[in-house]
Amino acid sequence: MIIERKKVWGGKRQAAYTMYLLDNSVEVDGGRKHPAIIICGGGGFMRISEREKQPLAIYFLSNGYQVFVLDYITKSTGIAYYPGPVTDLAKMIMIVRENAEQWNIDPNRIAVIGFSAGGQICASLATQWHDETLVSKVDAGANPELFRPNAVVLCYPLLDYLYQIKKGESDNERNGFSPSIGMKKSDFIQMFLEAGVGVNATKEQYIKASPYYHVSEKTPPTFIWHTSRDELIYAEQSLRFAEKLSENHVPYEIHIFEEGAHGLSLSTENSTSNQELINKDAAIWPDLALNFLKRHLC
Repeated sequence: MIIERKKVWGGKRQAAYTMYLLDNSVEVDGGRKHPAIIICGGGGFMRISEREKQPLAIYFLSNGYQVFVLDYITKSTGIAYYPGPVTDLAKMIMIVRENAEQWNIDPNRIAVIGFSAGGQICASLATQWHDETLVSKVDAGANPELFRPNAVVLCYPLLDYLYQIKKGESDNERNGFSPSIGMKKSDFIQMFLEAGVGVNATKEQYIKASPYYHVSEKTPPTFIWHTSRDELIYAEQSLRFAEKLSENHVPYEIHIFEEGAHGLSLSTENSTSNQELINKDAAIWPDLALNFLKRHLC
C-alpha cells in the first residue's frame, strides 16, 4: 500500500490530499483497475474532522477502492466561501482522472463521499459540475465531464441553507446547547454560515451555495443517509433533496435512521471513543452505501 500526501494546486493555496493506493500484485489482482473514492469530511467549513478522514479511508481501501482524502480549503487554512471548496473537489477529480492509469484506477468509476459540510461540497459539485463559472475557476479549457463524479454518497449533509436558517429560527429546542459540539447550536450554525458563504450573505448567495436548488437530470446517482434526531443539520433537507432527485429521474437511495447524533462518521468504535457517536443501527450505512456504489460503478 502507498500512502502519500500532495497539494491540490500549485502556489500557496493550502488544499491538499492524502492518497491511499492498493498495490496491484500479480498474486492478488494484477492488472485490475480499481474504483476510486474521494472523501470530504465535515467541520462546518472551519476545519475538517479527523473522524471523517482516515477511518473512512481504511474502510473503502479494504473494499478495493483507491482512496483520496481531500483537505479542502477551510477557514483555518484560507477563505472557505462557496465555491472555493467545491473547486478543490472538482480539481481533485480531474487529478484522479489524469493519473488513472498510473494509479490503477478506472476513470469512469470515481465516487465522492461527503459528511455534513463536506456533503454540501460533494452535492454542490454533483449538481453543478457543468456550471460554466465553476469550470472556469478550475480549468477554463477543460471538458466539464472531467469534473463529474460517477456516483455520490452524502452523509448527514447540508443541502439547503435557506431551509436550515428558516427552520432553525423557529426551532428553539434545537438551538439549545449541543454536547456533541460543545457549544450552542445557534452559535455553531452562525459560524458555519459565515465560514461557508460569507458574512451578511444574500438570499441569492445562499441559493447558489445550496445543492437543493440545482438538482437536474445531469446529477449522478446519489446515496443519502441521515438520522431523524440530528440535532444540528435537519434531516428534512435530505428528504427534500431525494424528492428532487426523483423528480429528475436520478437514481437514488436514502436511509433515515431514527436515533443518532450529528457527526456519527462510521458510527462505531473505529471512528470515535465518544459513546454518543456510536450507534449500532446507523452503523450499517457503509455497507449499504458500498452496495449502492457497486450497482452504479459498474
